[in-house]
Amino acid sequence: MEQVNWRNVVKLSGAYIAYLIGSGFATGQEVLQFFVSYGMKGLYGALISAVLFCSIGVIVMRKGHELQLARPSLIFRHYCGNYLGRAIEYFTLLFIFSIVVIMIAGSGAIAEEYFGVPSAVGWLGMGVVAMITVLAGLRRLVDIIGAIGPFIVVFTVAVGMYTFFHDFNWTTAPVATTTAALAARPVAHWWQAGTLFFCYNMLAGMVFFTELGAQASSRKEAGIAGFCGGFFLMLTVVGMLCGMLANFDAVIGLQVPNLYLGAKISPLVALVFSVIIMFGIYSTTAPMYWLIKNECLKVVPQRWEIALTVALGVVFMLGGSFPFGKLVSLIYPFVGYVGIALVLVVFARTLFKNSSNDAQGDVETN
Repeated sequence: MEQVNWRNVVKLSGAYIAYLIGSGFATGQEVLQFFVSYGMKGLYGALISAVLFCSIGVIVMRKGHELQLARPSLIFRHYCGNYLGRAIEYFTLLFIFSIVVIMIAGSGAIAEEYFGVPSAVGWLGMGVVAMITVLAGLRRLVDIIGAIGPFIVVFTVAVGMYTFFHDFNWTTAPVATTTAALAARPVAHWWQAGTLFFCYNMLAGMVFFTELGAQASSRKEAGIAGFCGGFFLMLTVVGMLCGMLANFDAVIGLQVPNLYLGAKISPLVALVFSVIIMFGIYSTTAPMYWLIKNECLKVVPQRWEIALTVALGVVFMLGGSFPFGKLVSLIYPFVGYVGIALVLVVFARTLFKNSSNDAQGDVETN
C-alpha cells in the first residue's frame, strides 16, 4: 500500500497554489477579467476551471512522480513527441520568461499605487528577493512557497466571503452588460474564459508541477497533492469572485479590486491584503525564475550558475518597467489557446496512452 505523508501533501499542494497566484491573480485582476465580468455566469466558468485544475493536476503530478525526469521540461516531449514537444517546451519557457517580467512589473505597480513609493522600489525589491531565493536552491524554494500558499488561500477566501455575505444584494443580480464589464472580458463567452484561465495557467505550471510530483514520496501522494492544489486554488478564485460580485459596479473598473474588498472591511485588512499580494507575486516570481535559470544551465557551464542567476535578475528587473495591465491583457489570452491544445493532448495520452515502454522512450529519466 502506498504511503502518504500528509505534511508533504500540504507543502506540495501549497507550492502548487502559490506558484499560480501571481500578480494578476493576487490583485484580483485575472479573476475580474475571466470571471467577474460575466456576472453570475462567471461562477459556471469557475466550475469548469476547477474540474480541469483538479483532474490535470492529478495527472501531471502523478506522471512527474512516475517518470522522475532529468529535466522537468521534458514532460512536453513525453506527451507530444520529440518535435512538437520541443516546440511547446521552448514556447512555454518564453511564456514563463514573460510572466516573470509581468510579476516584477506588478510589484512595481502595487508599490506605487498603494504604498505611494516609486515603482522602482517595488520591482527592484521583488527582483532582488527572488534572486536570493533562487540562489538558495529548489528544495528551499518549495519549502518557502509551500508555506505561503495555504496562508493566501485562507485570508483571500475569508475576505471574499465576508464581503459577499455582507454586501450582496439577494434581490438583484449584477448587471454584466455594462460598458466596463464588456470591456473587461478577454473573450465573448464565460465558458471560453473558464477554459482559457485554466489552460494558460497549466501551460505555465506544467513543468513545475512535474518537478513537484517527482518530490512526492509515492504516486498516491502526488495525486492527492495535485487534486488538493487545484481544489484550493479554485476555492480562492470563488472567494474573490463572490466578494467582487457583491461589489460589482465598484470593482469592475479597478486595477486592484482585492484591495477594495479589503478596504471595505477596514484599512488594516487592506494593508494586510497588500502584503498578501506582494507575497503572491513573490511566490510565482521565484519558482519561474528558477525554471528559466535551470533551463539556461543546459547551455551555460555549471560554474557560471551564480553569474547567470544575477544576469537573469537584472534582465527581469529591467523588463519590470513595462506597464503591468497592458502586459496581462496582451499575453495571457493568446497563450491560453496554445494551452488548450496541450491539455487535449494530455487527456488523450492519458485515456488512450501507448505502451509504457514507448512513452518513456522519448525522455530522459534520472
